[in-house]
Amino acid sequence: MDANIKVGQLNDDPFHDRYSRQPDLSEAFNWAYDAAYDPEAVNKDEPSISIWPSDLPGFKDELYAYHTQLLQFARRMTRIFALALHMPEDHFDEYVKHPEAGMRIIHYPQQEAASVDQNGIGAHSDFECFTLVTQDGTPGLEVLNKSGYWVKAKPVPDAFVVNVADCFMRRTNDFFVSTVHRVINKSGRERYSLPFFFGFDRSKKLEAIQSCVTPETPMKYSIMTSGQYYHYRAANAKAGSY
Repeated sequence: MDANIKVGQLNDDPFHDRYSRQPDLSEAFNWAYDAAYDPEAVNKDEPSISIWPSDLPGFKDELYAYHTQLLQFARRMTRIFALALHMPEDHFDEYVKHPEAGMRIIHYPQQEAASVDQNGIGAHSDFECFTLVTQDGTPGLEVLNKSGYWVKAKPVPDAFVVNVADCFMRRTNDFFVSTVHRVINKSGRERYSLPFFFGFDRSKKLEAIQSCVTPETPMKYSIMTSGQYYHYRAANAKAGSY
């Protein structure tokens, strides 16, 4: 994409500004949930906040075609999570009728002499419930394990990386824990990835599931809506804090 076109697509939506204010070596194109492309949407006339280039025919439709497939897959994933928590399979259905479902294409340029200190994207956890990551064949994604060591998430053909995110950690009272991750592209090649950030409707409460609260594991987080939590995290991100 031409540099002038890229600059013309700038979006001030704070929920897409999830990463550290430290200088990361990457560029991204973001777009948000659009009810017009959701087969299950109640109100398809709802306005979209996304900004699209006008001189790239088919660009928007092609990306939303993939976005819609991931949206349907993510809704099915919530049913798998519900069963894992010994809840009715449809427990989360009401929470994802109007989901938070942003997506981005991230480009990590080639680094001839990459330093361990040069992040493509710095260490962070995602805001929502979980993230489905489509990677190309170039390595670079790393996750922090329980022992405090960074582990390489090597690309697996025809597979997604699934990262648990903060809203789901809060709802499950740390039964599922957010994945702290980063990208350092030391491959000597360009790298592309497409993360799909899937979360609850902003009006829904983030309250710990009762089966995840016991005398040994009391409720760890205050109750707030998903929207309040997104605002809280976005404000911290703007301030350079996580």
